[in-house]
Amino acid sequence: MDLFTLAYALVNGILIGGIYGGIALGLSLIFGVMRVINFAHGSFLMLAMYVAYMLWAVFGLHPYVSVIGSVPILFCIGFAVQQVIISPLFKRERAGVVEPTSALLLTAGVFLVIDNLVLMVFGPDVRSVNVDITYESIFLGDVPVNLARLIAFVAAVVVAAGLAWWLKHSEMGRSIRATAQNRDAAALSGINVPLVYNVTFGIGCAVLGLFGALLLPFFSLTPTIGLSFGIKSFLVVVLGGIGSIPGCILGGIVLGIFESVASQFVTATSAAIFSFGLFIAILLFRPTGLLGR
Repeated sequence: MDLFTLAYALVNGILIGGIYGGIALGLSLIFGVMRVINFAHGSFLMLAMYVAYMLWAVFGLHPYVSVIGSVPILFCIGFAVQQVIISPLFKRERAGVVEPTSALLLTAGVFLVIDNLVLMVFGPDVRSVNVDITYESIFLGDVPVNLARLIAFVAAVVVAAGLAWWLKHSEMGRSIRATAQNRDAAALSGINVPLVYNVTFGIGCAVLGLFGALLLPFFSLTPTIGLSFGIKSFLVVVLGGIGSIPGCILGGIVLGIFESVASQFVTATSAAIFSFGLFIAILLFRPTGLLGR
């Protein structure tokens, strides 16, 4: 492999890895606060992409402009799913009626419902958005960098930094961190724990509303696209450290570089298989992740 090919693989690995990290932010936040593994994470991303697609197809909104619709819509969907579907499970859990794995099974059911509803409504056809930015590139030395991917990468870093600042300095952010540490003590301190859970799940989905629109210019859209991103989000969260926002970005970049460089030697499918090997190695030798505690 020559130097140019290696540089191209590294740059693209960093960009796509940062995007993986941005997508995984919501999953890490939800698990860090609620201790719920959201198996429907990829389905919410797929739903966000379809929302942005419909805003483009019906109203002619550029995918980046459609963020003004996709983000609040996904926040409301996430808030409602937590309030109506997951919240009753927490009440039953406190009474010792359910097992800890029930939340995972419940979100797996949400994943199946969302994917099949979208399949029923839109069919299995592959859809794409044609905008000028899809084909625009800038050069980093001699290496071409796709502008749409660069924008999504920058957005991931900005959202991670903004979310970390908000969690530290805002009243709701402090309530979320307190609930993550000890929900019973938070409740005794006057924090509305059910509201915190609803807002946390809503924010996790709102982040996907943003990235669903940002991915649309350079990813084809199908009802099954969410599954692969959901799996990669799990890998990123474990690599970076569960509950760590900077760890999401770092874990995503590590995974992106690993896949991009490995794909220069083997097929893309085999490179994805090797990424699971990296996942197993992290679990064996550093189960807390790169930045986990």
